[in-house]
Amino acid sequence: MDFTCTRQELLEAVNAVSRAVSSKVTLPILSGIYLETTDGILRLVATDMEMGIEYTLPVSVALQGATVVNARVFNEMVRRLPDGPVNFVVAAETAVLKVRYQRSEVTLNTMNPAEFPLLPTILDGDRFCLTQAQFKEMTRLVCFAAAIDESRPWFAGVFCDISPTGVNWVATDTHRLALLTTELPPESTVSERQVILSAKILADVARLLPGEDLPVQITFTQSQALLETGYLRVILRIIQGQYPKYQQVIPREHKGRLTIATKNLSEAVDRAALAALGKEGSNIIKLNVENDSLTIRANSPEVGQIYEEVIANIEGETVPIAFNYRYLQDALKVIGTEEIHLDLSATLLPGVLRGVGEERYLYLIVPIRTG
Repeated sequence: MDFTCTRQELLEAVNAVSRAVSSKVTLPILSGIYLETTDGILRLVATDMEMGIEYTLPVSVALQGATVVNARVFNEMVRRLPDGPVNFVVAAETAVLKVRYQRSEVTLNTMNPAEFPLLPTILDGDRFCLTQAQFKEMTRLVCFAAAIDESRPWFAGVFCDISPTGVNWVATDTHRLALLTTELPPESTVSERQVILSAKILADVARLLPGEDLPVQITFTQSQALLETGYLRVILRIIQGQYPKYQQVIPREHKGRLTIATKNLSEAVDRAALAALGKEGSNIIKLNVENDSLTIRANSPEVGQIYEEVIANIEGETVPIAFNYRYLQDALKVIGTEEIHLDLSATLLPGVLRGVGEERYLYLIVPIRTG
């Protein structure tokens, strides 16, 4: 193996595949990054057997070959290299990687590439395309609502409810729920099916995409999902489990609707959250309508009482309700419209947030019983 590229080109690729390297590996080979050169191309692969990432980039290849290097060491070395061309050579007789730059050289130990579990080739399955911007929007609006605790892995995932015309992306930790509907292009080849994918992995993949109108092709087999761009392949396992019937928990109608400036409500909730700073503070904020405004109250024995008043347009009946402020705050940070609708039905029934003029997305919050 003998190739030359710049530090910056390689660093982006190494950072990308390193996301698939587990810190707790059972096999030493899984602590490595697989490097392979073919005609003018360097391929990097990493996997923890739950997820695999493959990244390709054009380089100057003098000799084809393959090797495996320790991911942590290789990442740190590439990060510290100087700008400019860097030459990488694996001599067949020694099986070490020599890294040459300017007048310097680093020699790294390697592992046997024949032992590395390469990613499978997936040819068949349900397949559709999104733009990278659509994929990033989905992860921004949905993934944060999934559970962090993976003791029930289906709640740590995004539920993909797929039909030939669109996908409902759903995440819930049982205290709140986010739902985004994305229309699919006519050339999609999908049947009606439901799969669960890791919310964390989807969010990680989104960070690797520049957010342009370039396509992301998504393919589902019985047990795996493949996400592909022109230079990136990510394979992840489909999570097995029974996802809750999310449509049943979304209120079909509401008794009252508040229309509020998103920025004003977000800032008011941030200030009310100060009540949670004390040792005995709670995360509870109480919402009510008084006169023509939404009032927000919070209190803590240590901090004191906080009262906020936000101008709102009020339609229908109003009901007092209490929320965990974090759940409300999280949604207000990602909803991109200038105003939001807050739909309420009863003190102990979920509240629903929607961006004004945005019918594709909703966010549901389960209230807290305070009395």
